[in-house]
Amino acid sequence: GEAVYSRDCVHTLHSRDTWLKQARVVRLGEVPYKMVKGYSNRARKARLAEPQLQDHNDLGLFGEWQTEEYQPPVAVDGKVPRNEFGNVYLFLPSMMPIGCVQLNLPNLHRVARKLDIDCVQAITGFDFHKGYSHPITDGYIVCEEYKDVLLAAWEKEQALIEKREKEKREKRALGNWKLLVRGLLIRERLKLRYGDEREERALQGPAGGGLSSDEEEGTSSQAEASRILAASWPQNREAEEEQKPKCPKKTKREKAAAASHLFPFERL
Repeated sequence: GEAVYSRDCVHTLHSRDTWLKQARVVRLGEVPYKMVKGYSNRARKARLAEPQLQDHNDLGLFGEWQTEEYQPPVAVDGKVPRNEFGNVYLFLPSMMPIGCVQLNLPNLHRVARKLDIDCVQAITGFDFHKGYSHPITDGYIVCEEYKDVLLAAWEKEQALIEKREKEKREKRALGNWKLLVRGLLIRERLKLRYGDEREERALQGPAGGGLSSDEEEGTSSQAEASRILAASWPQNREAEEEQKPKCPKKTKREKAAAASHLFPFERL
């Protein structure tokens, strides 16, 4: 017959990384209890690079009896102990390095860089999507002696950022009001300068003479012919030139002062 085992004899095996997520590490000198084929991207790429390793079991699994509790490192001389990737694994609160604290403040690393204080991101897990494993960060790890200094500097930095944002909003609002007032002033100036002429034209239009269209056309053609004849006669031209008053030439400064009240389209 087949062997029957108790449930107490069944153990779950994990890799080194999986045990580390449970704040346990494999003891030195332990041999993997079982070898299986790894399915991580690194393992798949290694098998693709070497076809002879397609059926090779490259991932070692260990039992809980082969592990021990994780012993967090100690911070020395204000430096936060890092892993091989330059971060701090903080899957469980017991993995906090001795002499360090966790601060969940946004952009704290920028303030720490200005003060030349060691500040490291805390990795609390991994998210698997798009075929890769992406770390999940939660705050920063700093030495305990720099906690108060960083908190005060961060609050000061946030106050400065808020002040700059407020000044930016006020400047934008003031610019909008200036643009509105300037437009209203231009509108009033145009109304004062050209409003009377438009009203006179509107009043003169319907109150014109009662001549017929043929009479108006004949009168206008005669006036136009007489004007052309008078302008084309040389003696009349000479008389007009003599009658024109001679104006002295204006300097550039006088021209600029005279045109200062004009609109840009009127200076052309």
